[in-house]
Amino acid sequence: MLSFELTEDQQAFRTELARYARTRLRPAYAERAAKTDFPWEAHKELAALGVLGIGLPEEFGGTGVSPDDPVTLGMATETLAYGDVNVAAAPVQSGLVAAQLAEGGSRAVQERYIPELISGDAVSGIAVTEPGAGSDAAGMRTVAEPVPGGWRLTGEKIAITHAMCAKTVLVYARQPGSVRSKGISCFLLPMSAEGVSRAHMPGMGCLPLGWGSVAMDSVFLPADHLVGSEGLGFAAAMHHFDFSRSALGLLCLGAAQASVDEAAAYARDREAFGQRIIEFQGVSFPLAEHATYLEAARLLCYRALWARQVGQPHTALAAMSKWWPPRVALEAIQSAMQIHGNLGYSTELPLQQRYRDVMAYLVADGTSEIQKRIIAKDLLRKVGA
Repeated sequence: MLSFELTEDQQAFRTELARYARTRLRPAYAERAAKTDFPWEAHKELAALGVLGIGLPEEFGGTGVSPDDPVTLGMATETLAYGDVNVAAAPVQSGLVAAQLAEGGSRAVQERYIPELISGDAVSGIAVTEPGAGSDAAGMRTVAEPVPGGWRLTGEKIAITHAMCAKTVLVYARQPGSVRSKGISCFLLPMSAEGVSRAHMPGMGCLPLGWGSVAMDSVFLPADHLVGSEGLGFAAAMHHFDFSRSALGLLCLGAAQASVDEAAAYARDREAFGQRIIEFQGVSFPLAEHATYLEAARLLCYRALWARQVGQPHTALAAMSKWWPPRVALEAIQSAMQIHGNLGYSTELPLQQRYRDVMAYLVADGTSEIQKRIIAKDLLRKVGA
C-alpha cells in the first residue's frame, strides 16, 4: 500500500515554514517582486530556518545527508512559494550549486564557498545557456582551455539566475576540439575574477532573481576550481536537473495554491445578483477544477522526488513535473484573476505579479518541448524502439 505521509519532522518543518510564508513573505511579496534588488533579508531568514542547508554536510553548517532530503527540499520550496515565489527559489538554486560542490568540489573550494551558501551570506548561479545554445545545451561553445596551473575560460552565458547578485557561478564549458556533450566540464567561477563581466537582462517577472548574462574573456581558473570529473560535467548537470525540475514544478504550484485560495475567499464574500458569487457554477466549478489539477500535479512532483529519494529512475518523471505543473499553475492563477474581475488585473492584488513570475518557468530549466522529448525518449526505450 502506498503512503503519502510526511515524517513527523517534515510535518513540523512544513508547519513552521507555512507560518513564515503567510506572516512574513506574503504581505510584502508584491513590493519585493517589483524591485530588481535581491531580497537579502528574506534570504538570510531562510538560512536561519535551516532551509538553505537541507541535505548538505554538517561540517559546513548543513543538516547532513538524509534519504528524505529530496522530498523535504521540494516540500520547503512549495510551502515558501505560497508566500513569495521568488524567495522560494532559494533552496532550489542554492541547493543545486552547494550539492555539486559537496559532491565534486576540491576541499579548498568546499571550505571556502559552501558555508556562505548555507548561511545565506552569498548566492551562486548555474551558467549553462548561451546565445546559440539554450535547450540544446550540448551545443555550447564556451571553451575551457587547459593551461599550466589550471584553465582559461572564454565565452558567454545568458539568462543566468542570480547573475547580478552572485558571488560565484557554476560554469559549464568544453575543451577545445570536443563536440556535443563530450568534453564538457564544470567549473566554479568567482565573479570577481579578472576578465569576468555581467549585464542585466530584466524580464516581465522574477525581477529579484537578477537574471543576466556572464561574459568570460580568457578568465584564468586554478585547477582546484574544476567541479567533478574532467569532461563529465554535462552528465552531472543533467542528474541535478532531475531534482530541480520537480522542485520548480512545486514552486509554481505553491504560488497557484495561494491564488486559488484567494479567489475562493473573494468568491465567498463577493455578492452579485443577490447572492455570493461562489454559489454560481460559473465560479465554483472552475475553482473545483483547478483544485483537482493542482492536487494531481502536486502528486506527480512528489512522485518524482520520492523516486529520487529511493534511488529509482526518475528522469522522465522529472520532465513531466517540469512541463505540466507550471502550465497547470499558470492556468489556475489566470482563472483566479478572472474571478476577481478588474481587481485581479490590477496591481492592488498580487495575482498579476504571480502570473508573470510563474510564466518564467515555462522556459527556465528547459522548455516544455524539451521535457516532452525526454519523456518520449523514455517511452521509446521502454518499448524497445
